[in-house]
Amino acid sequence: MRVEIEGVSQGSIEVQLQLLPRIGETIKVMYGADAEVKGEIIGLQHNINQHADEHKVILTIRPVVLCE
Repeated sequence: MRVEIEGVSQGSIEVQLQLLPRIGETIKVMYGADAEVKGEIIGLQHNINQHADEHKVILTIRPVVLCE
């Protein structure tokens, strides 16, 4: 399903996901050869348009720095 990720300094990022992360989980999205964003899920919103047969999910993240 199409997922929009908000809460990043770049604006928002759209990706295709088969599973949705839960609130509190941390995700890492690679959106370029050397570009990535890491963040904790702080919000999850479903937008459903029955007439257009569309389902869009908006994930809001809080960017985090993961220690390695």
